[in-house]
This record gives sequence, structure tokens and C-alpha cells, in this order.
Amino acid sequence: MLLTMDSTFKRAILIAAVIAVNLILFYYSFFYQPELNQNFLVIYLVVIQLAILLTFFKYRDYTTARLIQAKRLKNPRLQENAFEFTTLLMKEYDYIRETASQAMNDRHTVFNFFLIISGAIVLIVGSQLIKIEITTLSPNNLSILAALSIFLNVIGWILFMQLIRLRQAWWSSAEAMNQIKEFYIINGRVPDDIARSAFLWDSRSMPSAGKKSNVFYYSAVLFTFVASFALFSASWLFSINSSAAGVSFFTAFSAIYHLIFQMVCYSLFLDYRPIR
Repeated sequence: MLLTMDSTFKRAILIAAVIAVNLILFYYSFFYQPELNQNFLVIYLVVIQLAILLTFFKYRDYTTARLIQAKRLKNPRLQENAFEFTTLLMKEYDYIRETASQAMNDRHTVFNFFLIISGAIVLIVGSQLIKIEITTLSPNNLSILAALSIFLNVIGWILFMQLIRLRQAWWSSAEAMNQIKEFYIINGRVPDDIARSAFLWDSRSMPSAGKKSNVFYYSAVLFTFVASFALFSASWLFSINSSAAGVSFFTAFSAIYHLIFQMVCYSLFLDYRPIR
């Protein structure tokens, strides 16, 4: 599927594409059109991408659930006493369910916080642009507005990564609940196939963490659009500060690339499955 990162080959292609695009941006900014004043933006983009990719490769095996196959009790005596710890298992199940619910609640909190922050910054930048002609702004004022745009982009990335972590936490909780269900199914008195028919989701049928068309994904899409627009604004303000006219190709290209890269990162983190 397009924009999924569920194999080593796709991740290798992503790394190669990121390197190629960054070389193009570096050449365009430093050598081809240095008058656009985009050097800082390119360095910032490189730092952000390095931070995201290093985070993935360092922590990918620590943030993904590892299922352990439930075992069937073969000793009749053990089967008779198997569910003496039912209370303990049910408490564990309730805790996991509460954790999954908390992940959803935290997603709402992160989403609302981002809307407030982005709305405040857009209001500040927009009010300045409406009050006076953009070309009459001093270089210092343009730099401040560009810095606010970059700050919004940074906030967008931080909350975007937090959203990914919440999705991972929800998925891990759901897998843990499936683990307990599987144990009860294979060690209960009801035949396995009949017992499984009572549940819509199990470890085999549960949607993947990186599934599209859910509330987590659409929240990530909104974060990405706002963060990319913030980068677009920063690049545009930097170019105006250097007396460039209009929106340059570099500004449009860098914003589109940022949008695509950030959405691919959603799949990069959530489509990954460690070797079990």
C-alpha cells in the first residue's frame, strides 16, 4: 500500500529518498539560489529529519508490543485449578482496558492543545500581516514572524510524535487484552472455534497500528498540514526578508516534501513489527 513502511526494503527506499531530497535542497539553498535566504531552514529540516529517524531506529523495538503465544494446559490437575487466578487476570484485563481508554483521552488532550497553540500563533502572525503591508515590515519583524512559524512547526512535530506514541500504547493494550482472551479460549471448556466467534477482534484479526481512516490518523493528518503550512510560512518570510518576490519554487517544494515526509513517518513508526 502507498505510504506504508511495513518492510525493510521500503524503509531503505525512504532513507535513500530522504538523502536525495536533502541534497537537492542543500544545493538549491546554498549554491543555486542563495539569495532566497533559506540556509537556516534547510539546516533545521535536516536536524528534524535526523532526530526523527534516529528516534525510530533507537527505540523501535521498545515501543512495539511483542506477543507471546498462549499455552494450553495439558495436565488435568492443572486444568482443574487453572482459573484460581481468574481474579488476578481480570484485574490485569481491567488495567489494560483502562490504559487503552487513557490513550484515547490523551489523544483528545494533545489534539486540543495543538489547536490552541497553532491558533494563537496564526493569530499573532496574521494580525501583523493584516495591519501593515508585508513589504514594509522590517527585517527584524520578518525574522520574528519566521521564528514563530518554525516554533509552531517544532510544536507540531513534538505533538505528532506524542500522538504516534499514544497510538502505539493503545495498540499494545489491545494486543495485551487479546493475549488474555486467547489464554481463556484455549484453556476454557468451550471449543476454541466457537469461543473465538464471540469476539470481533483477536490477535489475528485486529487492525494494524498503522491503519489509516481512524481518529488517530486524521489527527495526524491535521498536525501534518498545520506543521507543513508553518514551514511554508517560515520559508516565505525568509525569502521576503531577502527581498525575493512571490512564493519561490523552493518554498513550495520544501513544504510539500515536509508534508509527505511527516505522513510517511506515521507509517514508519506504526507499521514496524519487531522480529518475534
